[in-house]
Amino acid sequence: MSHTPDARPAKVTIIVTGLVCFLIIATGVFGMHKMATSKRPPAEKPFQNKGLAVSTLPVKTETVRLTAVGYGQAEAVRVLDICPQVSGNIVDIHPALEQGGIVPEGEILLKIDDTGYAIERDKAAAQVRLTENTIAQYRVSLERDNDRLAALQRSTLLSKTEYTRLKTLYETDRVGTLSDVEAAEQDYNLCLDTEKSLIKTISLYPLQIKEALSDLARDKADLKTAGLNLARCTIRAPFSGRVQDVAVDAGTYVSTGTLALTLTDDSMLEIKVPLSDRDAFDTLRLRAGAGDRGSRAGGWISGLDAVECRLETVTGKAYAAMTATVHRAVRYDDASRTLYLAVRVERPKNGEVQGMPLLEGMFCKLYLSARSVSGVVKIPAGSLNADDTVYLARDGKLKTLPVVRETSGKDSVWISGDFLPGDRIITTPLTNPMENARLALTDNGADDEPGDKLAATQPGSGGIIK
Repeated sequence: MSHTPDARPAKVTIIVTGLVCFLIIATGVFGMHKMATSKRPPAEKPFQNKGLAVSTLPVKTETVRLTAVGYGQAEAVRVLDICPQVSGNIVDIHPALEQGGIVPEGEILLKIDDTGYAIERDKAAAQVRLTENTIAQYRVSLERDNDRLAALQRSTLLSKTEYTRLKTLYETDRVGTLSDVEAAEQDYNLCLDTEKSLIKTISLYPLQIKEALSDLARDKADLKTAGLNLARCTIRAPFSGRVQDVAVDAGTYVSTGTLALTLTDDSMLEIKVPLSDRDAFDTLRLRAGAGDRGSRAGGWISGLDAVECRLETVTGKAYAAMTATVHRAVRYDDASRTLYLAVRVERPKNGEVQGMPLLEGMFCKLYLSARSVSGVVKIPAGSLNADDTVYLARDGKLKTLPVVRETSGKDSVWISGDFLPGDRIITTPLTNPMENARLALTDNGADDEPGDKLAATQPGSGGIIK
């Protein structure tokens, strides 16, 4: 059996299927080519490098006087706690002896009953006179006994001669009697004993006089003590001052050492001002260990004489009429790296103060200035980087310049560095900018100068006075 007729249709089917597939693929390729050739590319725009947009300020140098600012409380230089040095009843007090009262120098503040102390003084004076009389008596007796000793020594010599003569006559020539010899010997021995006793008495006088002189010194000391105690019953004001506190009244019994009152001298006030290392040694240029022993520096801090002070209270009241001077360097605190200066303020001699007076206990603000610096530039505080550099616009490019911070204000900083003509300070905050990057100045080179307009007169931790 033959199958030839069935094989031909199968071949035809395969050929037709292949042709259809080819036509489909060819149509797709043609369509894609047509679509690709019909799309127009976007128009090309020319490249424009506008640069980094920043705001700037011109570099303007000036000469300024650097100022450090410190705070402290005014305290009186002389504050005296007055305590009686004797005990007793208070019999009289000063009319102004009350809190806030003013007492002139030398006037009696209070008096203690001195009756008993006057009696003790009189007794001590009588004892001194008695001891002085005793010494005078010893000296008169010494002089008298010395005269007696001379006469007695002559009598002893005569008695000895007589005894020797009678003894020789009796023993050699058998002239006289034994009783005469014995009587002469007895007279000689009596004179000799009297002489020795008188010599012993005379030898004691210097010791007695010396002892009496010691007693006299003691008695005079007792008299002086009694006189001091009597004088201490009257207490006078050692200086003109204000009664800060009083704890006694007329009729009060006070004991030795009891606090009676506190007297304050308001004519001289002192303010202890803490300054940081930067303010003390950079701004004011104080130096350690080179001071003149005769100056206010005291020999361990120099440069204080060149520091000028201006004083205000925290309310902003200035004291132009009161002279403020740096008196001394008090101490250096190594823990906080702070130097404490004592500034003294003296009240005018005529007592007149312009405006609000400076009183003890007021909190003060002090401006301390010592030197001038030229060629410094004022910039906003935010334009100074943490590593003491600034960003400049120089020839249209960004430059980083190391600078020296001379002083700081509330919102401004005064710096110095190697600036070139045409440099401008970049005030726009930047984070890790690329060096030499192209810049676009948004201020168009304007010469405005934003920042702290009051920094020249009221800096925060330092500033300037032009």
